[in-house]
Amino acid sequence: MIDSIVKAHRLLAPRIAYLIGTRDHGGMDNVIPVSNVTSVSTDPQHVLLAVYKQWRTYETLLNSEGFTLSVPLINHLQGAWKLGAKYSRYPATSPPEKLAASGLSFDYNESPYGPVLVDGVGWMECRIIELADFDGDHGLIIGRAKRVWFNPEYLGPDGVPHAQTHPLMQVTGNCFTTTTQLQQVPYF
Repeated sequence: MIDSIVKAHRLLAPRIAYLIGTRDHGGMDNVIPVSNVTSVSTDPQHVLLAVYKQWRTYETLLNSEGFTLSVPLINHLQGAWKLGAKYSRYPATSPPEKLAASGLSFDYNESPYGPVLVDGVGWMECRIIELADFDGDHGLIIGRAKRVWFNPEYLGPDGVPHAQTHPLMQVTGNCFTTTTQLQQVPYF
């Protein structure tokens, strides 16, 4: 029997596998899937992401002004899995190679912070306002949303869905899922 405490994070699943875009000081673009993301303030809009310290993206974030966050759909799974090359063991030798191999459509000019997915649920551009390290294997990055785009195919201008979105959600490791149906209940 395994020690359950080392797998406690699995209780927090499924989580959306966001695509985090970065651009290093040399201008190299990169995108990785990260499911450790949450909103930590709505006024102003702040998001927190936790990135594995041994990844290139973490080093880039330590020296960047910002990042992008895109919300992929379940049909982006194969491409997102390739973008997670270090985790998925996809044999890409460089970020440009894995971006090309992913087959996903990115806009590389929309944000100075990194690429954004053009056909997902939407994306946001975030300026880094805080970095934190609590001695774990992941470092924490808090970003303030500077711009957002809601894909009108799925969301209204206020971000409320008007169609099924089916975001890509990670359960654990290489196990993924998505939502099944949109349900709304009246406010009291």
